[in-house]
Amino acid sequence: MGKMSWISYLCETGNRKALVEEVGSVETANEFLEAHSIMRNNKDNPAYQKLNDIHDEMQKEVMNERIVSND
Repeated sequence: MGKMSWISYLCETGNRKALVEEVGSVETANEFLEAHSIMRNNKDNPAYQKLNDIHDEMQKEVMNERIVSND
């Protein structure tokens, strides 16, 4: 799993504490969370549709990785 997939997952789940640890600062974490929220809130806007599709794939990647690591 790539680092961006993990960051996307942390944003998707709203795990601010882990996101701050991952990116190294509260400010950067807040910016990621804000951008993620804007992207998801505009999922029906064609300008954001492909980006949402990419992040959906990242979520699947993280979930698959977590399932495999739990086996």
